[in-house]
Amino acid sequence: MQKTISLFSVVGMALGMTAGSAAAEEKIDFEKQIWPFVKESCVKCHKPPYTDERGRKRKPKSGMVITNKKGFMEGGEEGAVIVPGKPDESEFLQRTLLPLDHDDHQPPEGKAPEWTDEQKKLFEAWIKAGADFGAWERDPEVDKK
Repeated sequence: MQKTISLFSVVGMALGMTAGSAAAEEKIDFEKQIWPFVKESCVKCHKPPYTDERGRKRKPKSGMVITNKKGFMEGGEEGAVIVPGKPDESEFLQRTLLPLDHDDHQPPEGKAPEWTDEQKKLFEAWIKAGADFGAWERDPEVDKK
Protein backbone atom coordinates (compact mmCIF):
# COMPACT_ATOMS: atom_id res chain seq x y z
CA MET A 1 0.00 0.00 0.00
CA GLN A 2 2.81 2.42 0.93
CA LYS A 3 4.57 1.74 -2.42
CA THR A 4 1.31 2.38 -4.30
CA ILE A 5 0.75 5.71 -2.57
CA SER A 6 4.37 6.72 -3.18
CA LEU A 7 4.10 5.76 -6.85
CA PHE A 8 0.90 7.82 -7.22
CA SER A 9 2.57 10.75 -5.46
CA VAL A 10 5.59 10.65 -7.76
CA VAL A 11 3.44 10.29 -10.89
CA GLY A 12 1.11 13.06 -9.69
CA MET A 13 4.01 15.41 -9.01
CA ALA A 14 5.52 14.65 -12.41
CA LEU A 15 2.22 15.35 -14.13
CA GLY A 16 1.80 18.55 -12.14
CA MET A 17 5.27 19.72 -13.11
CA THR A 18 4.58 18.90 -16.77
CA ALA A 19 1.31 20.83 -16.67
CA GLY A 20 3.06 23.74 -14.95
CA SER A 21 5.82 23.72 -17.54
CA ALA A 22 3.29 23.60 -20.37
CA ALA A 23 1.43 26.56 -18.87
CA ALA A 24 4.69 28.50 -18.61
CA GLU A 25 5.53 27.65 -22.23
CA GLU A 26 2.09 28.79 -23.39
CA LYS A 27 2.71 32.31 -22.05
CA ILE A 28 3.68 34.16 -25.20
CA ASP A 29 6.06 37.10 -24.87
CA PHE A 30 4.81 39.71 -27.35
CA GLU A 31 8.05 41.70 -27.41
CA LYS A 32 10.32 38.69 -27.98
CA GLN A 33 8.11 36.28 -29.93
CA ILE A 34 5.50 38.33 -31.82
CA TRP A 35 6.87 41.84 -32.35
CA PRO A 36 9.97 40.82 -34.38
CA PHE A 37 8.00 39.28 -37.26
CA VAL A 38 5.18 41.84 -37.07
CA LYS A 39 7.77 44.62 -37.23
CA GLU A 40 9.55 43.02 -40.16
CA SER A 41 6.38 42.50 -42.20
CA CYS A 42 4.00 45.28 -41.20
CA VAL A 43 5.67 48.40 -39.81
CA LYS A 44 6.84 49.77 -43.15
CA CYS A 45 3.19 50.58 -43.98
CA HIS A 46 1.74 50.97 -40.47
CA LYS A 47 3.98 53.44 -38.65
CA PRO A 48 3.22 56.99 -37.51
CA PRO A 49 3.05 59.74 -40.14
CA TYR A 50 6.48 60.85 -41.36
CA THR A 51 8.22 62.83 -44.09
CA ASP A 52 10.10 60.63 -46.53
CA GLU A 53 13.54 61.30 -48.04
CA ARG A 54 11.93 63.30 -50.89
CA GLY A 55 10.02 65.58 -48.49
CA ARG A 56 6.62 63.91 -49.02
CA LYS A 57 4.25 63.49 -46.07
CA ARG A 58 3.46 59.80 -45.54
CA LYS A 59 0.52 58.47 -43.54
CA PRO A 60 -0.01 54.95 -42.22
CA LYS A 61 -2.00 52.66 -44.54
CA SER A 62 -5.64 52.43 -43.44
CA GLY A 63 -4.84 54.91 -40.66
CA MET A 64 -3.42 52.06 -38.61
CA VAL A 65 -0.29 52.57 -36.48
CA ILE A 66 1.04 49.39 -34.88
CA THR A 67 4.31 50.69 -33.43
CA ASN A 68 2.72 51.15 -30.03
CA LYS A 69 0.22 49.19 -27.94
CA LYS A 70 -2.45 51.90 -28.00
CA GLY A 71 -2.40 52.21 -31.79
CA PHE A 72 -2.29 48.46 -32.30
CA MET A 73 -5.40 47.97 -30.15
CA GLU A 74 -7.28 50.92 -31.69
CA GLY A 75 -6.77 49.58 -35.20
CA GLY A 76 -7.40 51.76 -38.21
CA GLU A 77 -10.12 53.30 -40.32
CA GLU A 78 -12.32 50.23 -39.93
CA GLY A 79 -11.81 49.91 -36.18
CA ALA A 80 -10.10 47.32 -34.03
CA VAL A 81 -8.06 44.63 -35.77
CA ILE A 82 -7.23 42.62 -32.63
CA VAL A 83 -10.03 41.16 -30.52
CA PRO A 84 -8.41 39.61 -27.42
CA GLY A 85 -9.49 36.00 -26.99
CA LYS A 86 -11.08 35.88 -30.47
CA PRO A 87 -8.63 35.13 -33.28
CA ASP A 88 -11.49 34.47 -35.74
CA GLU A 89 -12.68 38.06 -35.21
CA SER A 90 -9.18 39.58 -35.33
CA GLU A 91 -8.79 41.08 -38.77
CA PHE A 92 -5.02 41.52 -38.37
CA LEU A 93 -4.61 37.73 -38.26
CA GLN A 94 -7.40 36.87 -40.67
CA ARG A 95 -5.87 38.90 -43.49
CA THR A 96 -2.61 36.92 -43.21
CA LEU A 97 -4.62 33.73 -43.68
CA LEU A 98 -6.23 34.78 -46.97
CA PRO A 99 -4.82 33.37 -50.23
CA LEU A 100 -1.82 35.35 -51.52
CA ASP A 101 -3.75 36.52 -54.58
CA HIS A 102 -6.70 37.84 -52.53
CA ASP A 103 -7.01 41.65 -52.64
CA ASP A 104 -7.17 41.87 -48.83
CA HIS A 105 -4.25 39.53 -48.06
CA GLN A 106 -1.62 41.10 -45.82
CA PRO A 107 1.15 41.81 -46.27
CA PRO A 108 0.62 42.41 -50.00
CA GLU A 109 2.55 39.90 -52.04
CA GLY A 110 6.08 41.09 -52.76
CA LYS A 111 5.85 44.14 -50.45
CA ALA A 112 7.12 42.51 -47.25
CA PRO A 113 8.02 39.07 -45.90
CA GLU A 114 5.02 36.75 -45.56
CA TRP A 115 4.42 35.20 -42.16
CA THR A 116 5.27 31.53 -41.87
CA ASP A 117 2.58 29.05 -40.84
CA GLU A 118 4.34 28.80 -37.47
CA GLN A 119 4.19 32.59 -37.00
CA LYS A 120 0.49 32.64 -37.91
CA LYS A 121 -0.21 29.90 -35.35
CA LEU A 122 1.81 31.75 -32.69
CA PHE A 123 -0.04 35.01 -33.40
CA GLU A 124 -3.35 33.14 -33.21
CA ALA A 125 -2.35 31.57 -29.87
CA TRP A 126 -1.31 35.02 -28.57
CA ILE A 127 -4.72 36.47 -29.45
CA LYS A 128 -6.54 33.44 -28.05
CA ALA A 129 -4.61 33.86 -24.77
CA GLY A 130 -5.84 37.46 -24.47
CA ALA A 131 -3.41 39.46 -26.66
CA ASP A 132 -1.21 40.40 -23.70
CA PHE A 133 1.52 42.88 -24.67
CA GLY A 134 3.30 42.38 -21.35
CA ALA A 135 5.65 45.29 -20.61
CA TRP A 136 5.81 46.34 -24.28
CA GLU A 137 4.27 49.77 -24.82
CA ARG A 138 6.01 50.90 -28.00
CA ASP A 139 9.04 50.42 -30.21
CA PRO A 140 11.09 53.62 -29.81
CA GLU A 141 13.07 52.78 -32.94
CA VAL A 142 10.03 53.18 -35.21
CA ASP A 143 7.42 54.88 -33.00
CA LYS A 144 8.78 58.39 -33.47
CA LYS A 145 6.78 61.11 -31.79
